[in-house]
Amino acid sequence: MTKKVLILGAAGEISRMLIARLLKESDVELVLYGRNVSRRLASLVGPRVELVDGTFSESEKLVAALSGVDLVYLNSMSRAADTKSVIAALEAAGVSRLIGATIAGIEAEVPSGLASWTQANLPSSYIEGEVASANLVKNSSLDYTLLRLTWLFNDESDRGYELVPSGTEFADAEVSRQGVVAAILAIMETEGTKYYRQSLGVGKPNTHYDKPSFY
Repeated sequence: MTKKVLILGAAGEISRMLIARLLKESDVELVLYGRNVSRRLASLVGPRVELVDGTFSESEKLVAALSGVDLVYLNSMSRAADTKSVIAALEAAGVSRLIGATIAGIEAEVPSGLASWTQANLPSSYIEGEVASANLVKNSSLDYTLLRLTWLFNDESDRGYELVPSGTEFADAEVSRQGVVAAILAIMETEGTKYYRQSLGVGKPNTHYDKPSFY
């Protein structure tokens, strides 16, 4: 059972939502790591929370933050060099379990209409960074779960999601951040190795559009 979780990129929107639910609904200890988190997340200081200011490129600081950690959630994979540093730190610290958030389309699994719209609305360097990062994780020794997130919106009343495995067309155009957090929590709580070394699309069912409905 997971007792201690390290959240990398802890000040991001999904991370903050995940932190709030973990603190409310579990008894796990949290290490919150990111740029200026001691200021940005100061209100979260408590007996179950440790704040660590740092970047993903600071290898020694990452290894130190991994002490006693059972599971890592990585909130950003847009820079391959940073992802490489994170992987090396996990391997050096002997921590194998990683849940990483990436984007839909990195496996050419998205229908052409939605794929074209995504390519037109995201910088090519960002997409290339996500693809390279995902490949680094897949080629590592880690027990990873990659979450390929489609386009995101906020709606506290909408926590619906589905998980679409690799090798299957992933046509969902959108999902709420709250739904993504629900998926992360469900994966964290699953005993055994069901989701190990898996890449899963995370989307809202029946949203097979050529672009998200909120654009």
